[in-house]
Amino acid sequence: MSTSHQHIAILLNSLAPTGGIERDATKCIEALAGDGWHIHLLVSFPHPDMPQLLSHLPVTWHKITTLKRPPSIGQMIFIHQCQKVLDQLRIEHPNMHAITFENHPIASIVVGCNSRRLWHQARKKFGMKRNFRPVWEWWNTRAERLCLQNAQKIAIYSKIARQDFIEHGVPEKRIDRIIIPIDTDYFSPNFKTPLSERKEILIIGTNPKLKGIDIALQAWAMLHEEHPDLSLRVVFRGPKSAAYIKRAKLPRVIASPLIDDPREYYNKARLVIAPSAYESWGNIITESLALGIPIVASAQVPSSEVIQTIEHGQVFNRTGHNDQLSLANAIQQSLQKSATDIASMQSRHQHIEAFQSQHLTSTKWLCSVVQQTLKEDIS
Repeated sequence: MSTSHQHIAILLNSLAPTGGIERDATKCIEALAGDGWHIHLLVSFPHPDMPQLLSHLPVTWHKITTLKRPPSIGQMIFIHQCQKVLDQLRIEHPNMHAITFENHPIASIVVGCNSRRLWHQARKKFGMKRNFRPVWEWWNTRAERLCLQNAQKIAIYSKIARQDFIEHGVPEKRIDRIIIPIDTDYFSPNFKTPLSERKEILIIGTNPKLKGIDIALQAWAMLHEEHPDLSLRVVFRGPKSAAYIKRAKLPRVIASPLIDDPREYYNKARLVIAPSAYESWGNIITESLALGIPIVASAQVPSSEVIQTIEHGQVFNRTGHNDQLSLANAIQQSLQKSATDIASMQSRHQHIEAFQSQHLTSTKWLCSVVQQTLKEDIS
């Protein structure tokens, strides 16, 4: 389908080869370009590699100058500067829509909007301190309200978030539920190192309480003696997780930095765990299964719906009480019952391919929505 290079804008604070929002945005940019759109990227902090990585696409870059700190002021400046650029672009392209993957109130199409209420509820439920940055919190709350009020179409990753927005007054017809797709060619099983020969349990995250690194260490304290051949690899960024690891004083805990290609860590893992207290979607689950690796996840991770059989892994519910015990039991069950042969690895990969083909992904949704809004504008 061709739109003869109709023009569309995408608003992003940052754009990089890694990161959940950034990866999904990049896939959507590629999908829109393949559908015949010329894309105007309004970005403040692009990774140095991104212009080259997108150089084969019909993309025009618009550098938006703002501040990183304080973030609330930086966001306000970002919105103001983006509006000026959009006003200029719309002189030549009057029907041009703006897409955002964050809560930017001037966008007409929002991909992956999250509920601040659910985020606050998770923090309170799992014993996390209140946010002591009142201006930043005020801005996020206001930006979300305006974003939900102004956007023509909104895509939500979480079923719970979709229901939350509907219950709080957002018209149901404006909200669609989608999933984030992964590249199943890129994330494909490495049969050179069978699961039976791998010696690591893997967890990836930054915030130790939101991502469940705290309870993962507590669960490992219960399990490490029974599994002397296994290690726990914790992949993270920042001092908070490092402090948790240091205080735990547990054997065979490997602290590792985040890297551009996570397959280096995945392909050493016998099992991946995602015990998060809160997630907007959770790529780690689909990536792990696509690589043929079973996964243990909390029910609070929306993508845990992908785990449908014991061969895929285990899902446990975080209640805020004895979660480390629930995680330890789920890990033990998965280690004992999930098959490790090549056929099971291939079966997990095929399951993700089938799941993605049966669900509305962000790229399919966005290409469909921009076509529909174009038709409505023309009519």
